[in-house]
Amino acid sequence: MQNTYGGGERLKMTRKKIGISQKDLAEKLQVNAAYISLIETGAQPLSAPIAQKMQELYGTDPWWLLYGKTPRGEKSRLRQARDELGFKQKDLAAKLGISAMYLGMMERGDQPLSVPVASKMQDLFGISASWLLLGTGSMRVNGQE
Repeated sequence: MQNTYGGGERLKMTRKKIGISQKDLAEKLQVNAAYISLIETGAQPLSAPIAQKMQELYGTDPWWLLYGKTPRGEKSRLRQARDELGFKQKDLAAKLGISAMYLGMMERGDQPLSVPVASKMQDLFGISASWLLLGTGSMRVNGQE
């Protein structure tokens, strides 16, 4: 079946980043596991209540899950971290070994934040990868300032 609804792809990607099975996610969301499968394959749309519950449980941006973007005017966690560190986009991109364009796409929500970039942010600057990817915990590893 063709994946008609993009939210399903983002839900699947998020579920895999969290490291949870469809069955376990369904249990946490209090829905049938078959429903999660239908969403992830694009047979059913991702609903706003599911996106909201994902935010409550895992800190996932519901706008990104539903539409693939963060609403204009809201800073992504990656942008918040860059601002906190005091880097210009091109300078942080160079430290991370990626292009400024790619960093900008991740900051705007046009491209999901990759696990390797989040891990490098944690290794280099003490910015929690789980906070960057999922919004869980504090921004800094072990509460570092």
